[in-house]
Amino acid sequence: MFRKTLAAVLFVIPAAAFAQTAPTAPRYVDAIDWPASEAGMDRFFNAEVKLGAGFDKICGDTFCEGEYPNVRPMQLRCSVDTTKGTMKQCLWLFSGSTASVNAKSGAVQTTAKLFKCKLLLAKDTPVESFYQVMEGDDPLNAKLPMTNRSVYDGLMGCL
Repeated sequence: MFRKTLAAVLFVIPAAAFAQTAPTAPRYVDAIDWPASEAGMDRFFNAEVKLGAGFDKICGDTFCEGEYPNVRPMQLRCSVDTTKGTMKQCLWLFSGSTASVNAKSGAVQTTAKLFKCKLLLAKDTPVESFYQVMEGDDPLNAKLPMTNRSVYDGLMGCL
């Protein structure tokens, strides 16, 4: 009896040690990878381009004055909760700099800053609702889904 039990244990333990579990899908993914790898790339990058164009139109009269007169949008990134199909967070990165020439030495002096601006998304904003706003005529000033705030409103407290 002992021999059979010992043989069974020696056989089962190594087999269990090599058993593999199926990989689980990540909870959060980049919006370009929603609903599948690179499936949202075109829609997302089109949204980024439209937001950038809207920013360029207003920059000179708003954010591009003062300490950093040449603020530029660098990158927009959003995360999607795969369990709900909703937006978790969006950050829009900007850079700003200023440069001047030292009159005595001729050296060019620079100051630069990175701005990390959150889009003021409502909790559990459906991905499709987000894109409907981004694909509109003026996504920078349009109200974000389930809110009374726009992307522009979020920039006001950031830049």
